[in-house]
Amino acid sequence: MWFLLILLVLVLVAYLDTRKPKNFPPGPAWFPLIGCAWQLHRLRRRMGHLTKASQELAAKYGPLVGVRIGRERAVFVYGLQAIEEMYTRDELNGRPIGLLSTSRTGGTRKGIIFTDSEFFQEQKKFLQRELKQSGFRKEILMENIQREVRAIIDNVKRKIKDNCAVTSDRLFGEQLLQSVWVLMAGNESHLDDLGASELHRVMVDLSHSTSLSCTAFSNFPFLKYICPDYCGYNPYVRVNRTVIEFSSKMIQGLRKTGSPNASLIRAYLETMDSVGKSNFTMDQLMGICLDIFTGGFETTNNTLCFAMYYVVVHPDFQTKAQDELDRVVGRERLPTLEDKPQLPYVEAVVLESLRMFTGRSFLIPRRAMKDTTFNGYFIPKDTVLFGNSRGTFMDPNSGWPNTSVFNPERFMKDGSLNVPDGFIPFGIGKRRCLGEVFAKANLFLIIAGLLHTFNFRPVPGDPPHFEVMEGLTAGVKPFKMIVSLR
Repeated sequence: MWFLLILLVLVLVAYLDTRKPKNFPPGPAWFPLIGCAWQLHRLRRRMGHLTKASQELAAKYGPLVGVRIGRERAVFVYGLQAIEEMYTRDELNGRPIGLLSTSRTGGTRKGIIFTDSEFFQEQKKFLQRELKQSGFRKEILMENIQREVRAIIDNVKRKIKDNCAVTSDRLFGEQLLQSVWVLMAGNESHLDDLGASELHRVMVDLSHSTSLSCTAFSNFPFLKYICPDYCGYNPYVRVNRTVIEFSSKMIQGLRKTGSPNASLIRAYLETMDSVGKSNFTMDQLMGICLDIFTGGFETTNNTLCFAMYYVVVHPDFQTKAQDELDRVVGRERLPTLEDKPQLPYVEAVVLESLRMFTGRSFLIPRRAMKDTTFNGYFIPKDTVLFGNSRGTFMDPNSGWPNTSVFNPERFMKDGSLNVPDGFIPFGIGKRRCLGEVFAKANLFLIIAGLLHTFNFRPVPGDPPHFEVMEGLTAGVKPFKMIVSLR
């Protein structure tokens, strides 16, 4: 009798665990305990990566696909209209509260990427003001990035002296991190070669250690106790801690030197020491450094790798960009931001590389701050929303013709640059990327500088194989190419 009663209770609990909230977005069936995790895993393996898998789900269920992964309710958001609405809704502007956002910074949400509400607004306002004063002013930005581009070019020249076959992921990573550190710490502070090399290795490990869209230890927190290494928890915590420790060491060095030069870090330290600024703490500064290192390196580095792949396999686009550079800039100097309006084709190569990168990535996940409706469906409080940029940039219905084909010409019209309204790789609304100006300048000047100085060709008999790697954002599997001076 007791056995039957217990069995009945278990069956009832299992049944209730499969029920969805009323008018929740449609999606795959929920199973007890695991939700849709198994179906998503199988679909992901079949399609190659989760952006394609959720694209297939959107084709079946619509622009909002409701799922549950472990205990977490989630919605995949697909298509430009739905993405734009999500961007501009305040109640959908939260960030997830879970191991993915807390374990990286000692158990609480810190920094800027994974925080929300009034805390986020306060920190964002400070960062916007200080970045404009110390790092985003045109003359300072220009000087820093030009120095970075020269360092990248010198690095490539050294590499091709020994072997003209260069691996794509070793072209610019360390120099990018140098540039990000200068953005934070000011012109007088630079990473030494050993520090830049070690930080680059750690940032690559961080990029590969997890995914923003589907992480085993975040969806099933008990796994951190059972198999912390296998589920990715330990590697994720370890690499984030390493970046924070590195930042702490560098900041201690800045404080000892007592340099009066303005910088984001120095302004934060001064604000932290002032009265009544309880949200300005050393832990929060470490979180901001982690976010700027991650955001400044990850997206720019991966976009550049996409760009290098496509200019290698499409020499006609490379030649056309180089002809424009020679006509506008000449051969005696490197391109500058002042040249950008006269280099529309080079800019089109940059934008098409951004489209190819962003279209294979998820947005940083959002969280519903309260019960709300979205696109006609009920979204309960704390539901996580995953914006799939594939629907914005690479879906056949997105308005982009031949979406899988790399073609800078799509951004050109009558010899001038033509950027469609729906091209929003840096987002819109209150959570628009704070580093947009820095990233755009970086991408343009690095791509322009490399094409101005070098020719890039496939290795004879071993052309690069295009393979997308899932991580914090989408990346291209490293490949070799022949690099020669023009």
